[in-house]
Amino acid sequence: MNRIILFLSLIAGSNLFAQSYAKDWHLQYSAKDTNYGIGLTEALKNHKAPANAEKVIVAVIDDGIDVEHPDLKENIWINEAEINGNAVDDDHNGYIDDYNGWDYLGSAGQDIQYDNLEITRLLRNYQKRFDGNTLKLSKTDKADYKKYKALQKEYDKAYLDAQNQLKQMQFYQKLCTTLIKELDSSNISIEDLIKHEPRSVESKLSKAFVLEVCQSANLSPQELFDGIREDYEHLYQRVNYHYNLKYDPRKNIGDNYEDVTTLGYGNNEVKGPDAMHGTHVAGIIAALRNNDLGMDGICPLVQVMVLRTVPNGDERDKDVAHAIRYAADNGARVINMSFGKSYSYNAQVVKDAILYAESKDVLMIHAAGNDAENTDKTDRFPSSVYFKDSFCKTWIEVGASDRDQQPASFSNYGKKTVDVFAPGVQIYSTIANKQYKALDGTSMASPVVAGLAALIRAYYPNLTAIQVKQVIETSVVKPEQKVKKPGYKKKKTKYKKLCRTAGIVNVEGALKAAKALSDSLAK
Repeated sequence: MNRIILFLSLIAGSNLFAQSYAKDWHLQYSAKDTNYGIGLTEALKNHKAPANAEKVIVAVIDDGIDVEHPDLKENIWINEAEINGNAVDDDHNGYIDDYNGWDYLGSAGQDIQYDNLEITRLLRNYQKRFDGNTLKLSKTDKADYKKYKALQKEYDKAYLDAQNQLKQMQFYQKLCTTLIKELDSSNISIEDLIKHEPRSVESKLSKAFVLEVCQSANLSPQELFDGIREDYEHLYQRVNYHYNLKYDPRKNIGDNYEDVTTLGYGNNEVKGPDAMHGTHVAGIIAALRNNDLGMDGICPLVQVMVLRTVPNGDERDKDVAHAIRYAADNGARVINMSFGKSYSYNAQVVKDAILYAESKDVLMIHAAGNDAENTDKTDRFPSSVYFKDSFCKTWIEVGASDRDQQPASFSNYGKKTVDVFAPGVQIYSTIANKQYKALDGTSMASPVVAGLAALIRAYYPNLTAIQVKQVIETSVVKPEQKVKKPGYKKKKTKYKKLCRTAGIVNVEGALKAAKALSDSLAK
């Protein structure tokens, strides 16, 4: 979930954090306890791995993965055709020492951590093309100039909003810092605050602010301080990197971005400077099971291929296309893509890669996004849509649900463009540097489905990607009650209006259907 949206909801008195979620809630299914996860724990007891089960490679296209995390290390893919560290492209695939995958955001000397949003990059290109050169425009130029002015208007509003929100967050940060200094501690309890006698008008305001937010949202002061710090960092990045027209890090890679055919740029350091998101995604799919560490992944027979393409900002189409092709060419049977954006510089190169992966029998799982929008009516990239009504046959678009079978308040939806929902609220998983954390997002729901897809492909390797998609979609649990429509406080709807299948993925049903289909094909 966007941190600023989350924080402002807390100030408005949201009770999001008042709910207590078990660390493994998404793996359970219990109507008695109103805990509607995917039912993995019981399903694995009922469905033992068949004799012909085999490990499945799942490519995670993300911001990097900590391949040394103790809960992931044994399940990281190794390119056995490559001799690690010899600086030679042993398997002749265009990548040197791609031992665990590839980092498309680096060079020999550094890694890109931040990049622009796509709207910023598009606007920069338009400015170079049109600024001071609008006297004689062709018909095509005039159409593009109209797009340029519309884009400029949208950009200006978003950039100004980010600047204003950053100033607001700086004010909140100042209030909290005042209290921390007066109490000589950041580990402040509600009781400490109530007893504290403010020494100035500013600290009196600080006390009132912190107490109001913490008590209404059931937060500790430390949780509030951490939330404000994270929101400040997010908005600082928005202003200084995402919307900064003067910031363009691509030259640091040494790649000709306009040439979509070039390979070999980047490096093999797949963790990158900030691998929290990708490591979290990987853990949901593939954390070691029953090892007495932080949590259990969904698929016990899996290897994770690491493809780093997502910076802090919007991913670039060329990198995404190469990552998809790399996965398809190197044995991945499932690809997880927990990223997306509203604009695309070269959507066609990604569509071509998707078509290629489809032809190679690869199942692609993609997060629907966290803007509480109807993706039937808004653009989102990458997409399973080839043309107006032509869809990729091996693609599953995933929205997020909570433990009460409600769609997450932030989740995108679409009767035509979203296929299924899956748990995506307070999902506890691995993060970098041996740590664990609960996160929200369709980014978390997507690997839940990717893990299920990997489990089916591991147990029943004779099933095609199209058949696995069919099994997952036809076995969903379909809530009958009306649910809150994402983005609305009171408006209600039904799942049949939120996604094609009208339901939430379920392991027991999927494994039963997969076994039946596999057995019928074997006869």
